[in-house]
Amino acid sequence: MIYDWCKPQWSQLMALAERMPHALLLAGPAGLGKREFAEALAARMLCERASGEQVACGECASCRLIATDNHPDWLVVRPEALDDEAEEGDETASDDGDGKAKSKLIRIAQVRAVTDRLGVGSHQGGYRVVLLYPAEAMNVDAANALLKSLEEPPPKTLFLLITDHPRKLLPTIRSRTRVLSFQQPPIEQSLAWLAAQGVRDAGDALALCAGSPLHARDLASSKDAQIQAQFVDDVSKHALSAPLEVAARWDGWLKGRKKGEPGLTDLPTLVTWLQRWLADLVLLAQAGEPRVFVGRRAQLGQLAERSDVGTVLRGYNELLKVRALAHHPLNARLFLEDMLIRYARLFRSQR
Repeated sequence: MIYDWCKPQWSQLMALAERMPHALLLAGPAGLGKREFAEALAARMLCERASGEQVACGECASCRLIATDNHPDWLVVRPEALDDEAEEGDETASDDGDGKAKSKLIRIAQVRAVTDRLGVGSHQGGYRVVLLYPAEAMNVDAANALLKSLEEPPPKTLFLLITDHPRKLLPTIRSRTRVLSFQQPPIEQSLAWLAAQGVRDAGDALALCAGSPLHARDLASSKDAQIQAQFVDDVSKHALSAPLEVAARWDGWLKGRKKGEPGLTDLPTLVTWLQRWLADLVLLAQAGEPRVFVGRRAQLGQLAERSDVGTVLRGYNELLKVRALAHHPLNARLFLEDMLIRYARLFRSQR
């Protein structure tokens, strides 16, 4: 699938015709559809009928092989932990059946298995496409194993590497690929798309997801959607006058209604949401404009008047320091109380 905000990149590549690079690094924030774009590009390169800016036809023999995940010239490399990502509700999807967790890294054996297959000719006589994601999951040995193929690429072979964090890749990997950058679409475009998807409170969902439309869509259909509006209301006003009450409410979100049942959210998510709220406050305190909570400018403006940029920035930096503790707090309730009391202290009392 090619989302509307990715169509300029599609046109850019299709204009290259026979001058397609041997390796592309699709880089940009998460939640923009880079993987869907790469899959559509792979299908297009293997399609027997498509031409120009057309996507894969979906009907030729090659497209039918792709649809059944049986195309011999489409090779996918990803961590074993992602192999069962489509199997929702499978409690054993994250282990190997013997209790051992599946690896979240791309290992050298996986890369070598693919490069060995590239040593023989194309099965269909056309392109071969290697899709590797997330590229930053490669350990050093795996990256070095891939490097030789990038330096001396086999003929009619396209490597598609996907990353949310290009700086985590080896410089030698980045230098041997052509970077195709993806940026968050304008907020107006994202909101229009979310509205078309039937997402309610799209502005808050988009803000809590740092402007990523696909993550905002997923948030709207997740259990977190039940608390997003309350969260914004809390940080806008309730947490300033009653931080302990808000901490109690948020602590309840972390717990399931029944023993063993997952909560509505988790502690790292709440910390991340508060970070994004404070980041917009810093911008507004510097006479700028909020980047993500654009629909809450009035509330942000009221808070900015009750503090100053130095104080808000100090609060943001304190939150960065305690973020690591959110994954393994000794006591979640006390963690929330401390965090929200610190937050309330950033603002002067109204007279």
